[in-house]
Order: sequence, then C-alpha cells, then structure tokens
Amino acid sequence: MSQEARPEGLAETHPNFADKRRHMRYRLVQALVIRRKNKTSHQATTSEISISGLSARSTELMAVGEEVILSPVGGAPVNAVIRRKTGDTYGFEFINPPDKVVEQIHILCRGLFPFRGLGESAETDIPQ
Repeated sequence: MSQEARPEGLAETHPNFADKRRHMRYRLVQALVIRRKNKTSHQATTSEISISGLSARSTELMAVGEEVILSPVGGAPVNAVIRRKTGDTYGFEFINPPDKVVEQIHILCRGLFPFRGLGESAETDIPQ
C-alpha cells in the first residue's frame, strides 16, 4: 500500500520488524535531534526508551528503514534505523550503541516509570 493510500494512523513497519519487545521500555519525554544521511537535522521529542531503541514524535517525514543519528542518547550520538512509523511517532532501533551509552541508558531507566503504551495516563502511576 502506498503512503498516500494508507489510512491515517495505520502503522508502517519495516518488512523485517517483529512486534516483540526485547527489553522493557520506560517513559522518557525529552528533546532529541535527528540527523539524516543528507546532513539535514530536525528536532523531535522522545516518548519512551529502552536499551535497544526509543520512540519519538517528529513532524519531519522519514521512511521506515532509513538510518539516522539520534542525539543525545545516553549523553552521546547513536546510530539508529527507523523500524516503525505510526502517525508522527517513529520507532528507532539503535545500531551497535557503544557500551558506555548502554550503561547510561540502564542508569537513566532506573529512575523512570515503565511505559505501557501511547494511551497511558500519568494518573495511572499515582498511588491512591
């Protein structure tokens, strides 16, 4: 199905993508810069992170399968590939992140709430 014919909100997925998460995801909302191979860059906002990837919202049109550089991730730039697109939210898988970055993501995630999905509310994590 072409991009134009795809109903709004229907996920576009890389052919090799399996929707099985390898690692626990955590809520993280922070600014992110996405740099493309053509040397252009633009701002995005993360919504969740794991040690293998993250999701971010961006108004820039990008293609599933495209390789980019995300910065900062764990305090450094990280190579990633776009694995999924739903509306203006992109799912990125890190490509061989340095051990130091993986360590920093582990440390960061210790202080974050688990991510259960885009429909979650901050109120669900407040004890009653």
